Amino acid sequence: MMSKFYLIFLIGLFVSGCSKDTCKDVDRGVYIYPEKPNGITFLEAVEFYKIPENIVRCMYTDELFQTCISYPEIRMIWTRNSLQQGFDYVKEICNGFGELLRRSDAYPVIVSAYKELDIEGNWSTWTDLEIGQYMVNIINHELFLAQNEILKSLTKAQKLELFQLALENQKLKFELKEDYYGMVGMKSSLAILSRIMYNEQYQPFMDEYTSREQLRFQITYMGIPDSDLVDIITNLSEEYLKTLQN
Repeated sequence: MMSKFYLIFLIGLFVSGCSKDTCKDVDRGVYIYPEKPNGITFLEAVEFYKIPENIVRCMYTDELFQTCISYPEIRMIWTRNSLQQGFDYVKEICNGFGELLRRSDAYPVIVSAYKELDIEGNWSTWTDLEIGQYMVNIINHELFLAQNEILKSLTKAQKLELFQLALENQKLKFELKEDYYGMVGMKSSLAILSRIMYNEQYQPFMDEYTSREQLRFQITYMGIPDSDLVDIITNLSEEYLKTLQN
């Protein structure tokens, strides 16, 4: 009789432990990065900015994205040979990136923030530095959306939403390419479009993919496209959008 009671007691303890909310006493809001001390090295700063594991796991997804997009060393994306390699590098040093991309609700959070951004800024009232920071922020949002962890998780409705949005923004960037975005500024929006078409194995796109090395490089690394490639991706996107809408 005692052994049966003891077994029931142990099961009760186990169930109680499993149901405990480990995030109950954790601040789940946007993580405020501490101010970096003077005199520390870059590698020391990377460790200094690590988000405590109990916090990063518990943060609400919206707040987690805001934490990632404001990471103090997110500028390191631009220090590698390509945007994708730069993103991968920052993902390695900022533990929030990987956590965000694993979240099932990451896409609606990121795309909601992306929709709030205006491709056409208040250029006449801003300094060159402010214009640069504004465009980089747009690109950073697009980089998250261009990751296959996000793209391959989309429902049909979400895919249509993102594709249409990215295509509209890409066209606006193209109109502003001479004075503002240039070819570099279009890499991330083009990557969203080309990766979606590649993942769906859209045949007209795959025909171009097979014959054009630069397109293969663009999909993998987000390399700088030439004007011909911009036209090819944009024109194919127009046709592919019709298939999504049907």
